[in-house]
Amino acid sequence: MKKIVLKGIDEVVYYDECENGLKIYVWENHRVNMFMGSLNVQVGSEDIEYSINHQKKSVPYGTAHYLEHILCKKSDGTSLLQDFRKLGSYSNASTYGNRTSFEFVGTDNLYENIKLLLDSIQSKRFYEKIFESERNPILEEARMYLDDPNRVLHLKVNETLFKEYPNRISGVGTMEDIKKITIKDIKRLYEDFYHPLNSFIVITGNVEASKVITYIKELEKEKDFKKPKNVLKKKYIEPAEIVSTFMSVKTNLEIPEIILSVKVPEKLLKNFHQNEVYNAIGATLSSNFGSTSELREELVNKKLITAMHSQYYLERDYWIIQVVCKTKYPEEMIKILSSKLLNLEFDSEDINRKKKSKIANIIMSYEDVENVNGYISYKISKVGELCENEKEILERLSISKVKDIFKRIPIKNMSTVLALPKRGKY
Repeated sequence: MKKIVLKGIDEVVYYDECENGLKIYVWENHRVNMFMGSLNVQVGSEDIEYSINHQKKSVPYGTAHYLEHILCKKSDGTSLLQDFRKLGSYSNASTYGNRTSFEFVGTDNLYENIKLLLDSIQSKRFYEKIFESERNPILEEARMYLDDPNRVLHLKVNETLFKEYPNRISGVGTMEDIKKITIKDIKRLYEDFYHPLNSFIVITGNVEASKVITYIKELEKEKDFKKPKNVLKKKYIEPAEIVSTFMSVKTNLEIPEIILSVKVPEKLLKNFHQNEVYNAIGATLSSNFGSTSELREELVNKKLITAMHSQYYLERDYWIIQVVCKTKYPEEMIKILSSKLLNLEFDSEDINRKKKSKIANIIMSYEDVENVNGYISYKISKVGELCENEKEILERLSISKVKDIFKRIPIKNMSTVLALPKRGKY
């Protein structure tokens, strides 16, 4: 068992690996009375093309999500979630772009929860009747997403930014995709990706790491798995340029919404630690567009906006920087926000204050069992490891380094998505 010591915040994540390759991460918090477990398999909605031993394979959009639904069904067609409820736990499953996660949250019966999770997901038989019974619920889910403004906007933003990445279609798939998915597609994805070597489990909360790890390793010893396949996910070569500078869409909104997005090639920032980039972007956006920024106060006083926030994330090989606002004056606000993005201010005192706030948030986040589980799962799936000195990196982040990072960011590589209400005037 290895200790991953998170320096400066007095936290430890314990790591070990089963003989079959399943990775185990455990974080103890004896100040709470709950625990959370998540089994993460490294295959998601965007993994529609891949190869095994140079043989190309493909499945329709939505196959990973469809498989998630089937894995949450028992052989008699009833929901697996009911079995977790009998243990007094809440359970859920989610399909992300690059992984599928099956999780439970509870206060009792930890080891029974772990066994139920691993046994149910790692060994599965597929039945045509159960497979077909899930198609209509998934189609209904897809219809519902067509009316969800947040999902509609997210996909439209991706359409303006990306030409090659398979993230321009909902992870659920289109109606046509869902109708095309066969039980053979489901079996293929399961057999090719659902192996312990392509999975990791995260347990957080009021647990004893050594006992949890020993239990999981012993449990996995009793199982037989086929030899893992040499799966190679398709590598997408995404152009640096955005696809379009402007797109409008009508959706279920009461007030128009604007999303300005900047597409930043990660390779332009390769000389900086990823955490430096993340925190430099965060502090700068908060200083310029946050709840205490001069711009927001001015816009609110002039009644030009009803809400505004910024966000940033890493999408494969690109950082995405976004400013979002709700406004009855979209044309005017597009000009104001785009101008501000092109002329960001670097207030040393304010950015340092944001940095201190972020450090406090890092420490406080380790009070939340679910938050820590999600953070570990995200980092392992995206980066492959945890950052052991995140606090130190943030403390060393100077205003000169923040400016240096932004010198390399092509802010002009910007797209605008304008969402308008389907009905009525605003």
